[in-house]
Amino acid sequence: QYTVQITKKNVKNTNVRIKRDNPHVILMSIPYSATYKAGLLALETPHIRHWLDNYERKLKQQPVPTDEEKFRKELEKEKMAPAYRDRLLELLPGMFRKWEPILGVCSNKVTIRKTKSQWGSCNTKNGNISISLWLGAYPEECIEYVVVHELTHLLERGHNVHFYGILDQVYPNWKACRERLKKE
Repeated sequence: QYTVQITKKNVKNTNVRIKRDNPHVILMSIPYSATYKAGLLALETPHIRHWLDNYERKLKQQPVPTDEEKFRKELEKEKMAPAYRDRLLELLPGMFRKWEPILGVCSNKVTIRKTKSQWGSCNTKNGNISISLWLGAYPEECIEYVVVHELTHLLERGHNVHFYGILDQVYPNWKACRERLKKE
């Protein structure tokens, strides 16, 4: 039922993803040290099986849009881009002024970018933070969550227990915001 595309990369763990526009292809990244056979076997682990079952259930509930629907949605999105940028330019400076002292960090440069798959990113070496232009379509609390998330990376580089502990402490509603952003 799926085609599996395995790529060896400089990764620590096996990563599995499926793109919405190609729902029958499993894209898998495996460490250089792993064998292709080990990659295929990973698809049978309970964790991955559970993830695939959830994916299939969601796919049935929300069918893949046609090319025409995708094109129409993309045009609509592009039409809103200037308004999203203006909104972010209005909100972001105040959010960074508020959260930097709370977290005890200081970002270097903040940019707004048209991104495909990330709401934000943080370069922990130079302190530069990028925020997705498309975040401008969401409620302020979701935008603020992404700001806090990226600033937290200046304290803790990875997504680990310490990182999420900081988020729990300073922005208790972060899980609800993340779920809202994941739905889109």
